Amino acid sequence: MALYYELQVFKDVYTLVQKVFLYTQDFPREYKYTLGQDIKRDAIQLVRSIYRANKAIDKVEYLEIFLDDFELLKFKMKTKTV
Repeated sequence: MALYYELQVFKDVYTLVQKVFLYTQDFPREYKYTLGQDIKRDAIQLVRSIYRANKAIDKVEYLEIFLDDFELLKFKMKTKTV
């Protein structure tokens, strides 16, 4: 079993989290502490889901949570840009 931080998906999500933090720092004040915080929390949740899926025997549950969280994050990012 590979360590979670060696997985390509983990590396990609970690890069995404870094970009989310950079992106949200330029939010207007009205969004920075509401929507911005939600987006950052959801991005970190993606990393947590990968870690949990990697250590679990039955990965399906955690991968489904990951996909749900990823779709929610995409929705929130689109909401900000509209």
